Formats: sequence, structure tokens, C-alpha cells
Amino acid sequence: MKQFKKLLWNTVGKTLFRLTPHNAYRYRTTLLKLFGMKCGKRVRFRRNVSIDKPWNITAGDLAIFGDCAIVNASAPIRIGKRCVVSQYAMLMTKQGDCNLRGSTNIVRSIHIEDDSWVAADTLVLPGSHIEKGVVVGARSLVDGTLPSWSICMGEPAAKRTERVLHGMA
Repeated sequence: MKQFKKLLWNTVGKTLFRLTPHNAYRYRTTLLKLFGMKCGKRVRFRRNVSIDKPWNITAGDLAIFGDCAIVNASAPIRIGKRCVVSQYAMLMTKQGDCNLRGSTNIVRSIHIEDDSWVAADTLVLPGSHIEKGVVVGARSLVDGTLPSWSICMGEPAAKRTERVLHGMA
């Protein structure tokens, strides 16, 4: 059954997803739900987002996935409410281990908590956990846990400063 679902997604689902009009967010979200994705209200996927297994993705209310983002979900990916995965960002739940021979895939889930932003061209590796309110700077490499309400960047991404929201009472 899994192979059939994967074949159906790769042939029909991805094609219908990419051929949608620019602002057809509701249609794309409905299509992803039909293939098993769990998502909240007003989730937005751009039509050129690459998704390999939508049934392993959970996205909270108001989550946004930017142009050309890559979501490889061999393991579960949980995205919280009000999160942004910017253009060209990559969420990878599977990677090779160069220290081992043969089948070397490491497969682990990714969790991005509420109110976080993964900026442009960032790579998030398997097993990463981005806690609540984190901003990950552009072109960073996330490998591990990033502390809540912080601004992180670099390779590997590390906390640089606290994230403070001004004008919030």
C-alpha cells in the first residue's frame, strides 16, 4: 500500500500540485491533505515546493513554505503555528553517513516549534529541533537543537542573540 501511495503521489499528486495557479493555496493544501498531510488553517505552500512524502508532514495554522523549498520527509516533520520555511530552505530527514559502508542512511524526524522562521537557503539536518520563536539566519546549517526565542546563524547554526519582539504588550 505504501508503494502505491508513493507512486500515486509521484505521478499524479506532484503534477497536480505544480500545475496550480499562483495563489491556489487552498487547493494545494487540500491536495496534500488527500495524500495524508496533517495541517491547520491557512497553511500556504508555493507551487514549486518539492515534497516527497506529504503523509509524514504536520503543519500548524498559518505555516508558510516559500518558493523552491525542499521538504524530504522520510521521517516525520512537525512544523508549528505561524512558522515560515523560506525560499530554497531544505528540510532533510535522511542523510548518508560517510563513516559506514553499505546502507548508510540516517533517518530522524525534524521538529520546528511555533513562531519560528527558517530563512532562505538554510539546511535543516535530520534530528534537528528548532524551539519556539527561533529565527535561523539565511544560509545556515541546523544540526541539533536551537534554544527558544533566539536568533541563530552559521555553520553549524548557533545562538547569536536573544529574539525580542518590540511593540508587543
